Amino acid sequence: MPEVSPNNKFWFRGGKLNQKRHIEMTEEEKAHVASCDGIKSGHPCKNPVFRCTECGNYGCDQTVVDKCTKQGFKNDKCLNCGAQGNRVPIMEDELSKYVAEWESKDY
Repeated sequence: MPEVSPNNKFWFRGGKLNQKRHIEMTEEEKAHVASCDGIKSGHPCKNPVFRCTECGNYGCDQTVVDKCTKQGFKNDKCLNCGAQGNRVPIMEDELSKYVAEWESKDY
């Protein structure tokens, strides 16, 4: 994983450098990431929400397909287009914009 500068407080706006694991984020960074509101095993998921830079798909990342009702990735692979390594975290204030953009697409 590429090294992220400790002075880079806005890592979530960068390109591929924002591939930090959730447990490696500071409390300040965790406060900005949107949480998944899908249902996983009968309870709220609450994992961080990501979007695909290739197709715009969004959702949480799980290790098994169909584990969460709003899952968008399986082991860092987009479930819509199959792109690997193109997920970026979505901040709380941007989530509604990306959801509306995704739902306005005609497939």
